[in-house]
Amino acid sequence: MCDSTLDIISHVPGNILDKILMCLPLQDAVRTSILSRKWRYAWVKLPQLVFNQTFYRDLSKATHTKLMMIIYQVMLHHRGPIMKFTLSLSRLESCSEIDLLILFVSSNDIQDFTLHISKGELYKLSSSLYSCLQLRHLNLSSCMIKPPPGFEGFTRLISLDLCDVVITDDVLSSLISNCPLLEDLRLHTSTSLHSLEVVGPNLKFVHCDGHFRSICFTNTSRLANVFMYLKGVRAELFCSEEEISCSVMLLDSVPVIESLGLDFCYVKGLAASGLPTRLPTTLNNLKDITLYDICFGKRDELSILMCLIRSSPNLEEITIEAFPGGTSDIPVDLDFTEVHGCLDVSLNKLL
Repeated sequence: MCDSTLDIISHVPGNILDKILMCLPLQDAVRTSILSRKWRYAWVKLPQLVFNQTFYRDLSKATHTKLMMIIYQVMLHHRGPIMKFTLSLSRLESCSEIDLLILFVSSNDIQDFTLHISKGELYKLSSSLYSCLQLRHLNLSSCMIKPPPGFEGFTRLISLDLCDVVITDDVLSSLISNCPLLEDLRLHTSTSLHSLEVVGPNLKFVHCDGHFRSICFTNTSRLANVFMYLKGVRAELFCSEEEISCSVMLLDSVPVIESLGLDFCYVKGLAASGLPTRLPTTLNNLKDITLYDICFGKRDELSILMCLIRSSPNLEEITIEAFPGGTSDIPVDLDFTEVHGCLDVSLNKLL
C-alpha cells in the first residue's frame, strides 16, 4: 500500500504510463508533461503519431502553414521508432512539407502509414515511402503513385487501401502482386482503370468500388470476402468479351468465398456469358450474397440471381437493393420460398 502522502502520478509504472499515453489524442498526450517530472516529455517516445480530426479540433483556426509547422515541431521532438503515422486532416493540402514528414518516418521503422489529402491538387507520393520495407498497412487518398525504377514491392504489407489515387493499370497490378503477404485490398476510384490483375495467394478480403473495365483474379484461393461495385451507367453499359470472361472467372478463382457483393454491372457481365443455370464451380462456402441496383424487370439480372442461389447451397443471407429507376414486372418483395421449386436447391439455411 502506498503512503497517503505519496505522489501517485509520479509513481505510475512505466508500462501503465505508456498505455495511458497511447489511449490519448496526441495533443492531450503532449499536455501530460505538466503532471510531474516523470511524465515530462514521456510522449516523445510514443510509437504512434496520429494527426487526425481529433488533433485538428484545437487548431481549426490555424492556417495551413502554421498547422504544418506544429506537426513538424512534434516530429522534431519525437525520439525512438514510429510504428504508426497518420496524417488525415480536413484542410490538408498537397505541399512539400509532407515530403519531409515522410522522409522522417521512413527512417523510423514505420509499419502503419496513412495519408489523406483533402484539398487542392493530388500529392505526388515521396520516393522516401518506397524505402519503407517494414510497412504492414498502407492507406492513401488523393495521391499520385509512381514507384521508382527497381522498386520490388512491400513484401510485408498486409493491408492496402487506395482512394482516388492516380496510378496506371500495370503499376497497380505490379504493386499488388509484389505484396505476397497481402490479406486486405480496398480500391476506391472515380477515374477509370481498364485492366487490373489481382494476384494474391494470401488475400482474404477485396473491395473494389469504382470504374473498372475488367478485373482478373489469379492465385486467390484464400479469398473469402469479395465486393465488386463497378459504378457503370445502365444506358451506356456494354460488356466486351474480355469483361464477360473476367466476370465468370472471378467466381472460378474464389473456391472458399464466404461473402459476395456485386452491383448490376458485374451481374450484367455474368449474364452476357449466356445466362447459365449454374456456375461452373459450386460455391459451397458462400454464406451471404448482396446485390445492388438490380432491376427485377430485367430477365437477365433475375436469372443471374437465381444462378447464384443455385450455385450456393449453404446460403444464410440474401440482400438485394432494387434499382430505383426501373419498372418491375416482378414484385420487389420477392419471397424466395415461393420460387423454391424454380431453384431446385434447399433454402433451409436462410436466416
